[in-house]
Amino acid sequence: MKINFKKFIPLYITAAVMALLMLISSLCYAKKGYGKKFVFIFPCVDEGKYILETRYLKENPNKDAIAYFADELVLGSGFERTKYLFTPGTKINSCFERNKVVYIDLSADIIYMGHNVISIREGIELLKKNIKKNFPHVEEVQVFVDGKYAFE
Repeated sequence: MKINFKKFIPLYITAAVMALLMLISSLCYAKKGYGKKFVFIFPCVDEGKYILETRYLKENPNKDAIAYFADELVLGSGFERTKYLFTPGTKINSCFERNKVVYIDLSADIIYMGHNVISIREGIELLKKNIKKNFPHVEEVQVFVDGKYAFE
């Protein structure tokens, strides 16, 4: 029995083109990447418990990594069973690092307590903990509220 390979040529060409497209697609996907992995710690609605959330953040050309991370942290969690660190609407007025110390100035909106928000002191401590965990080179975090040092 003789097999006629000429009639399978279109099948071979189609398979080769599909394999090439798959390879190009995989390379483009790998090159694009997810961004850098960060772990966010949020308070859970159950007292004394925390929820860890992993997010991949791409570089933001307008902000450094710590400021971008802090903005994302203040926005809150993507999970339902978490509390906010600060009252919704709280913004970061400024955030910068100098000599292994991070300085964060939060807006005055922080003083208004809202529903499903932990206390201001706990929120600030959790903010510090999140930054130190994700940026191990940071030795200290100084938090200000509307330009005034928080909890002197």
